[in-house]
Amino acid sequence: MKLDRETKAGTGAVARRRMTRANRPRGAGGRTAIGTIAAVLLLVPVLLAGCSPKPADEPAKGVLRVLFGDEQSFHYNFGDYFAVKFPDIEVEVIPTADLYRPGVNYWDEYEKLIRERKPDLLILYSDYERWADKGLLLDLEPFVKKSKFDLDNISPAAIEHLKTNAEGKLFGLAPEFTSYALYYNKDLFDKYGVPYPTNRMSWDDVMTLARRFPVDPDPDKRIYGIHEKYMTPFDFVNDVASTQGAAFLSEDGKRMTIDTDVWRKAFRQVLEGFKSGNLYYYYKDGKPISYGPDETKQMDLFSSNRAAMTVSSPEQMFRMKQWGESGLNWDIVTVPVDPANPDYTRYFSPSIVYAVSANAEHPETAWEVVRYFNGTEAAKVSQKTSEALPTRTAFAKTKDGRSLEPFYMLKPVKQDASSYAVMPGPFYQPFETLVIREIDEAVKGRKTIEEAVQTIQTEGQTLLDQAWLEKKAAP
Repeated sequence: MKLDRETKAGTGAVARRRMTRANRPRGAGGRTAIGTIAAVLLLVPVLLAGCSPKPADEPAKGVLRVLFGDEQSFHYNFGDYFAVKFPDIEVEVIPTADLYRPGVNYWDEYEKLIRERKPDLLILYSDYERWADKGLLLDLEPFVKKSKFDLDNISPAAIEHLKTNAEGKLFGLAPEFTSYALYYNKDLFDKYGVPYPTNRMSWDDVMTLARRFPVDPDPDKRIYGIHEKYMTPFDFVNDVASTQGAAFLSEDGKRMTIDTDVWRKAFRQVLEGFKSGNLYYYYKDGKPISYGPDETKQMDLFSSNRAAMTVSSPEQMFRMKQWGESGLNWDIVTVPVDPANPDYTRYFSPSIVYAVSANAEHPETAWEVVRYFNGTEAAKVSQKTSEALPTRTAFAKTKDGRSLEPFYMLKPVKQDASSYAVMPGPFYQPFETLVIREIDEAVKGRKTIEEAVQTIQTEGQTLLDQAWLEKKAAP
């Protein structure tokens, strides 16, 4: 089982139309620890043999109040698990799904529920830091010390990320996280005499390698230097620029900020690759191509042996195995980094965070649930069932015989609010249309890249101003 998009929306994740990897967490293979653990606890009890709690442990009892989308969704995702693992806990679901309705500020209403309904357990995603900074989560350090919970074997990067709040405290724990690596096809590099990528390369370095692959005149036979699957051309540009901390909107969401050296360079690197044929340009006449199931597989050019490199999560391993491409001779290194900050990455986020509400009436019961999901027993089960990256490093060394070290090598950099989070709702669709048009004009040679960037800056600001006026005028 897994937490679907609707369920995540009900638990506080912000639904965004499109975000780049640097700004959004992505699940690895679409699975979450809690759903897979629940299924395994019921269907494969042998996995738990020898790793059940000590007989002397006091089982958690009493009432547990949980903020969640709705009761049905909770029982679909959690019911089996609680029935097996915590049979003496009576769960009361405080629904949040109805907060998504016209004229309602979701975050204000969610905060009101926390303050007034006093939940015990919070299941969070990208909203973790928001509630930590508002003082609505309990510091878990006292629970950790009292129960002698093992933090030493949890990824330091994960702990550091969870402490990037205003107080620098540990207000939640995450059993899994999402990170990315640069995958490369060793056979293609060997065939064309190109040196392998290395850890901590910049985007300049990666693009230099990509340009060393010859451009076959026949697009159907061409090997692309690097391919970003399922992403728009602007997503690709945004990935490159955001690695150096660039955003296309100001922190308050009121000004376009694309007319800068970092953005111009990112546009130039990607668009010149499209023009030369080293990068795959999958727009036609400024319009995206639609893909069905077969085309979706074909668009993963790395798995199809037609791209030398790609940036992806462990999901890439899962997809290659699923599509029967496990025979590829590939390896991974760290994602491209900012040369000024080579030990850090923006491609890091917890998949799910378990926290205890600051005004919980049953904090000890909530802690027992948090403790289990982030403990060794759950990690053992998750290792066998999930495609995500475990934060417990003892279970993170290899996957299918390949080292996972590049996923763990970099530290998470503290990120400001993304442009997608601060933009007014009516802005993105017309902005995307503008960007698609201008990129296509530049790729087809009807405009210079500089002219296209300037148009995006100028017309984008006009669209942004209009969107804020529309939002202000809305009831």
